[in-house]
Amino acid sequence: MKIKEKDTRILDALRKGESVNSLAQRFKLPKSTIYYHLTKLKKIGFIKGIRVSMDYEQMPEHRAALVLVSLNKTNLKDVNTFEEELQRNSIVSDIYGVTGDWDFLLVIHGTKQEITKFIMESIQSMPNVKRTHSLFIMKHIEL
Repeated sequence: MKIKEKDTRILDALRKGESVNSLAQRFKLPKSTIYYHLTKLKKIGFIKGIRVSMDYEQMPEHRAALVLVSLNKTNLKDVNTFEEELQRNSIVSDIYGVTGDWDFLLVIHGTKQEITKFIMESIQSMPNVKRTHSLFIMKHIEL
């Protein structure tokens, strides 16, 4: 299904981090019209969901980490159980299923202590987790 030019411009601006308020000002439209376009795009499947995008750099003691996870069993039931458990933790911002030696790549945000505790006490204690490999992010370059 093809979408209108205005919808494409709205999606591009949102993907780049522009707010609904600034979109409404730029397009000289009421915010309700922007939300209407977003709702329409979600209904037809162009948008899977709308999430809050945090500026973690503004938070004191913020850290981010990437965690690679390998599972013992990768059947559908065990993978779904693992994903559901992770989704209950607000410290996990993204979950990627990947190929190769690892099954998942997680993006985690919090203080150094929160991240360390989550990896050691939550992820590594899950019964289906075989091994993990953690990388603390030292620098983020916005593209």
